[in-house]
Amino acid sequence: METNEGRVYFALDGDDFEPDSLTEFLGIEPTAIMRKGSKIPGKLPARSSWEFSTVNVVNENINVFDMAASIIEKLEPKKDIIIKAIEKFNLVSRLEVVLWFSMNEECSTPAIGFEAATIRFLSEVGACVDVDTYKH
Repeated sequence: METNEGRVYFALDGDDFEPDSLTEFLGIEPTAIMRKGSKIPGKLPARSSWEFSTVNVVNENINVFDMAASIIEKLEPKKDIIIKAIEKFNLVSRLEVVLWFSMNEECSTPAIGFEAATIRFLSEVGACVDVDTYKH
C-alpha cells in the first residue's frame, strides 16, 4: 500500500463478563465486542472484550494525538461509570493504537503521542497503552 493506515480504540477486557451487560451498564454503544471462546476466523479469543474505536483512517498523515483525544473526549463524561464497571465486572482497560506503515519512503510516518488530557483519563481508569505496528 502506498500510504499509512491506523485506528485507536479504548477496550475493556475480562474473563467472565457479558459484553452486552457492560454496554447496558455503561450506556455507550461499542464499535466492537468479542466473547471469550467465540469462533472468529483465524482466532479463538481467550478473553471477552468491549471496544470503542475511531474509524480506520487511511492517509499519509496519521495523527495518533488527535485520534486518541477524540476517543477520550467521548468517554470522559462517563469516566466514573467506567471506573465502576471495571470494578463490578473485574475488567482491565487499555488504549490500543494500531498502525500500518507504508513502505513508500516518500510517505511520512505517523505522529505517535498523547495529549495531557488523554494521559490523565487513562491514569484515572487504570488503563495501559498498547501500540501495534505493521508494515504494508
